[in-house]
Amino acid sequence: MPAPAAQLRPGPRGEVAGWVAAALLAVILFVPLTAAWTQAQDLGHGWGAPLLVGYLWWERWGERPPGVGRERLGARWWAAGAMLAILALPLRLLLTPFPLWPAALAAYVAVVVAVALGGAWLAAGAAGLKWLGGPLIILFGAMPWPTMLEVKIVGPMREILASVAAEVCYLAGISALATGTALRLAHSWVGVDETCGGMRSLQACVMAALFLGEWLRLSWARRAGLAAVGIVAAIVGNFLRILLLVWRASVGGEPALAAAHDLAGWLALGTSLGLIGLVARKMRDAPDAAARPATPPAPPTVLSRPALAWIGTLAAALLLIETGTRWWYARGATRQAATIMQWGARFPSRQTGFHEVPLSDAARDMLRPDYFAAGEWETADQRLNAAYYIEWRKGQAAHSIPFLHNPTVCLPMSGCELVRPIATLPVRWAGGEIPFQAFIFRRAGEEFAVAFTVWDPSRGRPLENESSGWQSWIKMRFNHVLEARADQPAQMLTVAVWGDRPEAHIAAAIASVISSL
Repeated sequence: MPAPAAQLRPGPRGEVAGWVAAALLAVILFVPLTAAWTQAQDLGHGWGAPLLVGYLWWERWGERPPGVGRERLGARWWAAGAMLAILALPLRLLLTPFPLWPAALAAYVAVVVAVALGGAWLAAGAAGLKWLGGPLIILFGAMPWPTMLEVKIVGPMREILASVAAEVCYLAGISALATGTALRLAHSWVGVDETCGGMRSLQACVMAALFLGEWLRLSWARRAGLAAVGIVAAIVGNFLRILLLVWRASVGGEPALAAAHDLAGWLALGTSLGLIGLVARKMRDAPDAAARPATPPAPPTVLSRPALAWIGTLAAALLLIETGTRWWYARGATRQAATIMQWGARFPSRQTGFHEVPLSDAARDMLRPDYFAAGEWETADQRLNAAYYIEWRKGQAAHSIPFLHNPTVCLPMSGCELVRPIATLPVRWAGGEIPFQAFIFRRAGEEFAVAFTVWDPSRGRPLENESSGWQSWIKMRFNHVLEARADQPAQMLTVAVWGDRPEAHIAAAIASVISSL
C-alpha cells in the first residue's frame, strides 16, 4: 500500500529548497527576456510582465491547491527532464548574441515554462498546473513577434492608416498627401522618424488583453475576442496619433511635431488601453463569465522528495547552463583583440557652407547608436552633398538595425522613389576597399544618388545581412557562438549627392569622407 502523503513531505528544509528552485526558475526565465526588452523599443512594455504575473499569483495565493504525494517518478520523467536541459543549452548560447531571435527566445521560454509546469504537476496535479500556468499566458504579449508579421501585416497596415489619415485631413481642410507610410504636408513631413517606428502599442495592447482575460477569468472564447479588441484598439489609437501629429505639424511645423511626438504616443497607448478596459468590464459583467471562488481553501502545497529531486535537479542544470554561457562569452571578450585596421568618417567641417545635422529623438530611439555624426555641404562646383555616419559598438543592435533602417528602406517610406540601382562602388582607402551599395532616388521630381555600406570593424569586411539565405543565416549565428562573440560592432556610412549626373560624383564624395584611424 502506498505510504500516506504526509510521510512524503520533505520537511522544512525541503520546502525551502522547493522555493529556492522556484526562484531560480523565475530568474532563469526572465533573464533572456529582459535582454530582449532592453534592446527592442517595441518591447518596452515587457518590463511590466513579471509584475503582472506576480500580481496574479499573489492574488490567488489563497487558492493554491493541496499537495499530491508521489512515492517515486518513472524513468520517463527523468528522460523528459534530460531532453529539456539538453535543448536549453544551445538555445541559451544563441540568445546571448541574438536576444531578439523570436523562434529561439520562444523555444527557450517554452523549455523553462515546461520545467515549471512539470514541477506544478508533480506538486498538485492538474490543479497545480492550472494555478501556476494561467498567469504565464501574459508572456505571449511580451516576446518579439516574427519579422514576417511586421513585413506582411504591420507594414501594409501602416500604409493604409496613412492613406486614410490623408483623406481625413483633406475633409478637415488640411492638405496632406500619403506616400508610403509618410504624410507630406504643405511645409513639412510627418515622415521617416515617425513612421519607421511602427505601432509600438500593438503588442502592449495584446499583453493587456491577455492580462485582463486571465485576471477576470473570462472564458477562452471571450479571451480571444478581447485579444482581437486589443489589436483593433491599438490600430485606433495609432490612427488618432497620426492625426494629432499631422495637426501639430500643420499648425507649428517640425518643431511642434517633435514636441508632440512623445505625448502623441502616450495618448495613443492610453486610449487603446482604455478601450480594452471598457470592453473587458462589459465581458466580466456577462452572465456566463466565470466566477471567483467565494471562500477558496489555502492548504500548503508541498513537493514530495522525488518531485523535489526532479525540479531541483533541472533548476540546478539550467542555472549551470546560465553560468556557463556567461563564462563562455566573457572568455571570448577577453580573447578578441583589435588587430584590423580601422576607418572612420571625417566631414569637411572647414568647408564653406558645411553644417551639422542633429539626430532627432525619434530616430535615436530607433537606431540606438553609440556614435552619430551627420552634415551637409557644397562642393567647389556648387554641388550639394550630405552624409551621416553611425557606429554600434556594444550589444546586438547591429544585427538588424542597419538592415531595417537604411536608405533602401527608409527613403521609400518617406516618399522618395527608387529609380534604379547603381553598380556596387568599391571605394579604396589605406586599408583596402570598401564596397558601397549605390542607388538613384527621386523626390519631388529631383533625382539624387545615395550610397551606403554596413561594415564589420571586428572582421574588416561588410557585415552580413541576415536575409542573405537560410544557410548563411544559420551559419552566421552558430559562428557567433563558436567564436564567443557576444557583441556585434558595426559602422554605417551613407553619402548622398545632388545635381546633374550625381552617379558620376558619388564615389569621389565617399572617398573624401573616409579617413583612416
